[in-house]
Amino acid sequence: MLKLMKYEWMSRWRFFLGGMVLLTLFNFYMVKSPQNADPRLVALISIIIFIAGIVLMVDHLGRMYNSLFKETGYLLFTTPLSGYKILGGKIITVIVECLGFSLYGVLILFIDYKIMSSKFPYWKIDERVDNEMIMVLFKVFIACLLGYIIFLLMAYLSVVLAKSIFSVFKYGKLVSFVCFIIIAEIIGRLVDLTSRITMYTHSLQVDSSVDAISNEYFMISICIIGLLFMSTGYLLDRKINL
Repeated sequence: MLKLMKYEWMSRWRFFLGGMVLLTLFNFYMVKSPQNADPRLVALISIIIFIAGIVLMVDHLGRMYNSLFKETGYLLFTTPLSGYKILGGKIITVIVECLGFSLYGVLILFIDYKIMSSKFPYWKIDERVDNEMIMVLFKVFIACLLGYIIFLLMAYLSVVLAKSIFSVFKYGKLVSFVCFIIIAEIIGRLVDLTSRITMYTHSLQVDSSVDAISNEYFMISICIIGLLFMSTGYLLDRKINL
């Protein structure tokens, strides 16, 4: 599995490194003289960040598709790795990348704050951050990460369906896309129902004006991830039609 993760990064490290270097240079150029920053440059950087995020998401979505429908991926299924390990390697790689870019963003923001607060003292904020606020931010980040993993697994499952169960159909890819929409609708309704129930329970138990992400929400998200992972891994391991 580690070799699979290494292979995933070997073909993309230039893209990651180039994007980080470019964004870092643009960022420090603006921070160096914020009062003289060209609005067109600010707009350009915002567009670059947005496009980079879209490209990264498309790359994450395409990793399973490329392995199943392109010649470069055929060798992957000749290795002794099971379908579960192949899927696990791809998901772990995505998680590590998301964590890495998040830490990179936090580091850049921290450096920017230190530079700006030294130039403009009135920008300084109370450095004693409330522990509750840290926990809320952490829970929001984990919830977003879990939601993203669920989205990727739904896409991976639909792609695997097109290469396994629906491979005998002429429009197997179209059928698998319809399955993706149906799965997304079912999971969306399930998450929404769970959120409503847990939020109501939380409001009865805790007298707070701030809605917090309940622990039950994380539990149902992990269960959904486990179900999608097991289903996709089983199809990769037993039903794939190369």
